[in-house]
Amino acid sequence: MAAKELMMELIAILSEIRPGKDFVRADNFFEEGVLDSLDLTALVSALESCYGVFVDVDEMVPENFRSLAAIEKFLAGKGVGA
Repeated sequence: MAAKELMMELIAILSEIRPGKDFVRADNFFEEGVLDSLDLTALVSALESCYGVFVDVDEMVPENFRSLAAIEKFLAGKGVGA
């Protein structure tokens, strides 16, 4: 999967969770109020379903999901987008 395709899919997933937010420009979704802790749970569930990955409870920290780049890096560590 190409990086651009993955990025577009991530934006689509995030937009379903929080419509109308600017995920591309946000540097930190949680600090900027784009996502909250409940959204994190929904995001993890969506990523697990969409990409067939398992996110351990220890990995469910804002640092792994604070931006598009952080999510992309996290998923790359799970073998997505390689």
